[in-house]
Amino acid sequence: MKQIIIRASLVLSILAGGHALNSQVPSPEFIYGGVEDAEVLLQEYLKPYANILGSDLNAGWYNTAKPHELGGLDITATVSWAKAPASALTYDLGALMLNGTVEPNPGTIAPTVAGEQELRPGLSYSQMVDMGGGNMQEVIYSSLTVPDGAGYDFFPLPMAQLTVGLPFGTDVSARFIPMIGYKDYGEIGLWGVGGKHSISQWLPFLKEMKFLDVSVQGGYTMVSSSVHVVVEPQDLVEVDNYPDYNWDDQFITLKVEGWTLNLIASQTLSVLTFYEGIGYASSMVELLMEGHYPVNTVILDENSDDFGKVSYELLENPIDLNYKNFNNLRVNVGARLKLGVLTLHYDFTYTLYATQSVGIGISFR
Repeated sequence: MKQIIIRASLVLSILAGGHALNSQVPSPEFIYGGVEDAEVLLQEYLKPYANILGSDLNAGWYNTAKPHELGGLDITATVSWAKAPASALTYDLGALMLNGTVEPNPGTIAPTVAGEQELRPGLSYSQMVDMGGGNMQEVIYSSLTVPDGAGYDFFPLPMAQLTVGLPFGTDVSARFIPMIGYKDYGEIGLWGVGGKHSISQWLPFLKEMKFLDVSVQGGYTMVSSSVHVVVEPQDLVEVDNYPDYNWDDQFITLKVEGWTLNLIASQTLSVLTFYEGIGYASSMVELLMEGHYPVNTVILDENSDDFGKVSYELLENPIDLNYKNFNNLRVNVGARLKLGVLTLHYDFTYTLYATQSVGIGISFR
């Protein structure tokens, strides 16, 4: 699981100019104990990754409160990075309502994808089986150590954005990255739309202050990343009903959507613009495990010669999770330097995960 997330993060790093991390992808072990526990564990494990993406998506929309004039435009490349707090680096396995039995090693604290921990708790799954004559035996059908994290509490998300001026003090923005893959590491794509409308033009006392602009701004962005995985039956499986299955159709797909609505102001002094914003940010997550996966079971057919042995079911598309990631106030401050048509900007956003953005662009009118 650790390397799966590294691979997904790798594609982002490649787009940002990073370097490749390479190693073999292990199985996402959560699925072996059943779909119900896997959904709980995956959501808890991936929460920082989803929060980082959600925060990154809602950043970088603006570097001034002043909309373009009609026909004006800018093309801006921005890189945003949110940092997971220390509290997001671990989770308490013992506090989750799981069907499996937690095996502390040495405790019940486990790393999330953003953390890293050498000694990690385990999970075991067992079932009491009547072997005949009241002879009850405990059959352990799955045992695993929870996966380690990737050890990265942030990663950059680059975006290219085009903004065009419309009538009535309004401009619209679009951001887009086509689905891009790198070798067998995975792929990622991004798109978004947003807009900005001047409030200053409707309020005479603001309109008279030529250095000050006030606007409302909103935006929506969606990023989708997909990683190929290989999940094969565990060694403790005694009866394999699908010995020739190649397990090559498995993908983990993560889609994160971000919405933001803000009141923004900016003050322009010659070539320097300071901007501030306050608003609301929200994020939604869709997590899919697509393909066919082995989920361990105990054979309970008393007429079978394999009664009481460990086997597995072949489940198709076993996990489809949709959940709201966060709803939070966001406060933003930044500065832009404009040299002719060239712009440079930096800003900091205080929200669930503190986020920084830096960008360069060209701007006309």
